[in-house]
Amino acid sequence: MGFDPDWLALRAGFDTAARATALEARLARHLAGRHDVRVVDLGAGTGAGLVHLAPRLGAQLRQSWCLVERDPVLIAAGRARLAVQPEAADVTVDWLEADLATADLAPVLEGADLVHFTALIDLAGRVWLEDLAGALARSGAPVLGALTWDGRMVWDPAAATDADAVAGFARHQRRDKGLGGPALGPDAAPYFAEALRRHGFEVTLARSDWVIGPDHPAMHQAMVDGVAGALVDLVDGGEAPAGLVADFRAGRAAAGPGRLVVGHLDLLGIPPSPA
Repeated sequence: MGFDPDWLALRAGFDTAARATALEARLARHLAGRHDVRVVDLGAGTGAGLVHLAPRLGAQLRQSWCLVERDPVLIAAGRARLAVQPEAADVTVDWLEADLATADLAPVLEGADLVHFTALIDLAGRVWLEDLAGALARSGAPVLGALTWDGRMVWDPAAATDADAVAGFARHQRRDKGLGGPALGPDAAPYFAEALRRHGFEVTLARSDWVIGPDHPAMHQAMVDGVAGALVDLVDGGEAPAGLVADFRAGRAAAGPGRLVVGHLDLLGIPPSPA
């Protein structure tokens, strides 16, 4: 499980445009009145979550971010990116190199006033998500999780093989990524929401879809390449017909980029008030 810095840079603008601002505003209201917060960002990549969210938590709020990332290449890219502090926010940053597949979540979340993640939990299985919900309950911190894929990927105009290709992509995503067994993929956000509710959290889910227009050819090509790459793995494993990859690429090339909607869900979990 890992991501390329170029892919993270390419998707960053679409992430920002898609995120559920109503959940962010509600989180900011929840934190209002505080002078400082410690934020733990799980699977932080190059720090895009901090760049997006820190200014939205409140200009008067002193923020200490712990960015948890296992890939030293992404950490190095993130350090360079964050050398310039986000505007309108008083932010300090620490990096923790740790693999979420093996790390004990309790000490990672210790002292957190907010836990954040982006595009993470659809790669996780039930065991890891239950562990995360339990660790959050013990920490008493709210959680904001952005951009969990919900299974929708719709091109307009459509091609004949789109449905089979997207179904194959979803099947590939459900493979074991090393986070607590076979990944839940599109079922992850509602599953995690219920896990948090069992611990007393008030949970809200909201759509945060990417909308990719025809004027973004690089993003369209990256999406086609990403789906095709997953299909290659399925074909190699005998889980999909040999011609699916070529048919999908040919269909998309003939249809043109058009408009692509990729469905996501954002999640905000507010813990119960202390007794």
